Parts: sequence; C-alpha cells; structure tokens
Amino acid sequence: MRKARIWAAVVAASPIVFPLVAIAAAAVVAMLAGPGADVAWYLVFTLMLGMAMFVPGLCVNLVGLALLPRRSGTVVTVVGLLLLMGAAAMMCLGIFEDALSGLDDDPRLIPKLSIPEAVATSVPYAAVVIAGLCATFFVVAAARDSQLLVSRDDATISDAE
Repeated sequence: MRKARIWAAVVAASPIVFPLVAIAAAAVVAMLAGPGADVAWYLVFTLMLGMAMFVPGLCVNLVGLALLPRRSGTVVTVVGLLLLMGAAAMMCLGIFEDALSGLDDDPRLIPKLSIPEAVATSVPYAAVVIAGLCATFFVVAAARDSQLLVSRDDATISDAE
C-alpha cells in the first residue's frame, strides 16, 4: 500500500511541480535565446492557464489518499487519478490541435509551435498520463492484495471454528 500511496502522491503533486520547473527552464532558455524558448514559454503558459483543469483531480486524489487503506479510499483515489490523467490528455490534445491548426495570421498570446516543438511540449503531460496509469495499477493491486489477505484471514477464522 505504501508504494501505491507514493505513486498517487507523485501524480497529484506533478501539476504543482511542473509549472515551477517550467518557469525555471523558460527563464534559463530565454536568457540563452535558444530555439527552445518557444517551447518553454508555451509550456509555462499552458501550465498556468491549464492549472484549473488539474484542481478537481488533485483534490479528489488527496481525499482518496487520506482514505486509502479502505475500499472507499481506493475508489476515490482511482477516480482522482482518472481525472488527472484526463486533464493531462486533454492538454496534450490541445497542444497538438493548436500546432496542426492552419490559422497562422490570428493574434496570438503564445507562439505557434511546429510538430517537433508540440511533441516536446506535450512530454510532461504524457508523463502524467503514464505515471497515472502506473499509480492506478499500484493502487488497485494493493487494494486487491489487501482484500485477498482479509479474505484469507476470514477463511482461517472460519476453518478454526
């Protein structure tokens, strides 16, 4: 159960940690004026505005982590992880939709990304989805193992009677 809690907590913390890392990376890249500046600032912009998409999953996941040894905690944690993974997948799709749209002359707050830049920008969101899948697996496996232990204990008690 400890491994499941750690994975679920890491996935819950990732939307908070990513903007801080992205801002630091964007500042360094902007000082160097390298070709990755567009990617870094696009990532900062989408993380700051997209943070609202992660808040419901984050809250549900934290409530589930508090309840985790129980079956209700497992269900709530899995729902929170699914919400976080859904928000991350929507951000990935939004990045690629923006990169593939044919509108180049519209007024933009952020630069238009090429396909390789869109792939680089969507990597953190894809990492959240992959980590969420791993966390979901560990939470469900830990719940199943604890349920098997409980049923074995019940069988042992009934055999002893």
